Amino acid sequence: MDVEVFVHPTCSTCHTLIRLLKQWGYLQHVKVYDTSIDPHLALERGVRSVPSIFINGELVFAGIVDYGKLREMLSAGLVNMGDGELSDEELVERFLRGVLDSIATALWLYINERCEAFASDERYLGAITNLTLFSRVNLARLVNILNNRDRCMSIIRGNEERFLRVIATNFAREVYWLSGKVTWSDVKDGYSIQSLAHWAMVRGSVSRVGLIPHSLSDPVFRGKIEKLWRYLSEHFDELIVKVSTEQEELKGDVDWVLRS
Repeated sequence: MDVEVFVHPTCSTCHTLIRLLKQWGYLQHVKVYDTSIDPHLALERGVRSVPSIFINGELVFAGIVDYGKLREMLSAGLVNMGDGELSDEELVERFLRGVLDSIATALWLYINERCEAFASDERYLGAITNLTLFSRVNLARLVNILNNRDRCMSIIRGNEERFLRVIATNFAREVYWLSGKVTWSDVKDGYSIQSLAHWAMVRGSVSRVGLIPHSLSDPVFRGKIEKLWRYLSEHFDELIVKVSTEQEELKGDVDWVLRS
């Protein structure tokens, strides 16, 4: 069985995955790629979330990893491990967890409100929901849900707080990489509404792939950016403490296999 794992050194889930693979005795049997070193290989393979796990060429997990199911697959081979019939609520929750695990997908969906883009890529949708190719009936039902425009809008707007939390946390993490453990007072003067809008629009795309231009004269887009700005002003100082602790712990992870 051919297993490929795409990771990134700043991803806490990636560190957990590498640690578990080592504990299970499988690490030496998988190919591990660092997406910070091999970004073009990752893009070529369609990696949009880390960790991404391919088994025999199939994208099985992306971002969210069911470790129990992964261990069964590694032990028994790629076998049918269907989940049984899931409710619509469970399917939507799996979708949300998968989307919100990645800043790029969270931002793109928050800004653009186009669930059908995920429905059109069943391979990726199956991977981020852990449905994969083993739950075709559940996956088909989720595709139908996401292709319903009204349901899509309801899902996004009904979970706006979750989207804002994820986006603001990742914004704080990137500020930490640039400037260290600073406060909102240190940051806000350098980030106008315009610069935050630019970051949000571009951060959710890969170059021009997925880039949908928006204008701040559009009241819907501006409203979303202003909500993000307010959320940051209220929560940034709390979030920067969280992400600084997280990133310092990752730097000290002695089990990280790709450490130079």
